[in-house]
Amino acid sequence: MTFLEHAQAHGLIIQDLRMDNCWHRVPTTDKPRKRNGAYLFDGVRGVVKNWATMDGFAPWPEKGERVRPIDPLKVEQARKDAARKQQEQHQRVAVVAQHNLRAAAMQTHPYLERKGFKDDQGLVLNNDLLIPMRDFRTNAVTSIQRISPDGGKMFMVGGRTKGSVFVIGKSSRSRGKILCEGYATGLSIRAALDYIRQPYEVWVCFSALNIVFVADKIGGARFVVADNDASETGRKAAEATGLPWTMPTITGQDFNDLHQSEGLVGCVKLLRGLLQREAA
Repeated sequence: MTFLEHAQAHGLIIQDLRMDNCWHRVPTTDKPRKRNGAYLFDGVRGVVKNWATMDGFAPWPEKGERVRPIDPLKVEQARKDAARKQQEQHQRVAVVAQHNLRAAAMQTHPYLERKGFKDDQGLVLNNDLLIPMRDFRTNAVTSIQRISPDGGKMFMVGGRTKGSVFVIGKSSRSRGKILCEGYATGLSIRAALDYIRQPYEVWVCFSALNIVFVADKIGGARFVVADNDASETGRKAAEATGLPWTMPTITGQDFNDLHQSEGLVGCVKLLRGLLQREAA
């Protein structure tokens, strides 16, 4: 058994094997959207860990097993095969996503009502609100975020989230882009922009990490409205972009929480302060 086979047997997904004797976090088959696995490998010996399924660490080679060094050419081929399989999976999910979007109907939704937008309509299928996810470069559908009536959120398994966005208020008159994480946050930003009559696009990026990725790839005037997470994930991501940013002052709030607790006045105040930095 090679080290890659050993890692795969414990559920690790290694697309780019590094032989530097350092720990590397990777996704796992049971949690492919997280980096719940880790490995350390020096080209001859290694160890793996899956936090979801293992209590301890699994060294390689196992006791009594003869060491079989990794062939670098095979590693590179395995990386290419994994990348090809992932691309094929992304393509299959995109086709299903497009089918679901075509089958959905424009309706009001309990989630929108609870978030303060009872008159707004969205694409609804089987009682779920569907948020199209599109490639930020090509606008092609990549996946869907499903939001249940009680607010539960799910992404399509195997869909591409990196570089996927949902744009609110796309216009040729746009003065720039405001990046945020969640759909409800994006709606509240749009409402504040409408109130102050500012033609900016709102780019919903679905995660803090994706905000950083997308912000680095696009041009023009850009701003970030971050979630004020207790973990400080939103703040750290906003700072990592190097762009002007803002967030609610209360820990645990996002922009929609601010909208509901203080009304549109609180949102407008925060947004005006952010946009004034462009003028300055």
